[in-house]
Amino acid sequence: MKLDGRAAIVVGAGAQTEGIGNGRAVAIAYARAGAAVVCVDRMLERAEATVEHIRTAGGRAMAVQADATAGADVERAVAKTLETFGRLDIMHNNVGAGGGAGGDPTTISEQAWDREIAINLKSAYLGIKFAVPALEKQGGGVIINISSTLAIRFLRSPTVAYTVSKAAVEAMTHACSLYYGPKNIRVNAIRIGFSETPLVMEGLRARTPDPAQQERELSKSRAIVPLRRHGEAWDVGAAAVFLASDEAQYITGVVLDVDGGLKNAKL
Repeated sequence: MKLDGRAAIVVGAGAQTEGIGNGRAVAIAYARAGAAVVCVDRMLERAEATVEHIRTAGGRAMAVQADATAGADVERAVAKTLETFGRLDIMHNNVGAGGGAGGDPTTISEQAWDREIAINLKSAYLGIKFAVPALEKQGGGVIINISSTLAIRFLRSPTVAYTVSKAAVEAMTHACSLYYGPKNIRVNAIRIGFSETPLVMEGLRARTPDPAQQERELSKSRAIVPLRRHGEAWDVGAAAVFLASDEAQYITGVVLDVDGGLKNAKL
């Protein structure tokens, strides 16, 4: 198994809805690959639900409640990982929020801007800040950040706060790969395209109650993607396991597109 003997923290490992979202899929994928997984979420019951998925399949995991935008909470999650598993090999910064602060700078409230920047960018900064000393002490490790195609592509309706925060996550990924490379710490990001996760589907149903209209919207969106389908959370999980494994031991500073070719498509 690719990650045998390693310990991973997945910040944002819970799910806001039933089913398998990106954070939960990544945590399960790491466990299936042999890692012990610390499932971190602001809502403890969400993290515990992910742990149950992992343990039912025979994997090792524990849940930790933490606010990813609070330094003391993230520091405590790292300390708990070291205390329980004796090591930290993978820090996966999955927390993100989008859609709540749609608009351009003239229409986004200051409070909504601050919230989205904190959830998307500050959470990744804190994950790196408190993981690096532990990774350095044991001779290296892996940091994986989550970005979005909206960091480089733009919809007709503006999502400036989300776009800026995710673009900044990518810039931080590049910079930190340079800073921490000499310490044998690899830093990469996964850029996700259109995905049919439970949260996305719940939002679609809330916005468009008619099932026929939902399918029309999905079909229109799928047709934009060169592979003519949306991604799944498991696609992100597979990419994360690869980047965390020794198969990617010479890869750092990369933003890996998991988007079915959407980056190059006409929106």
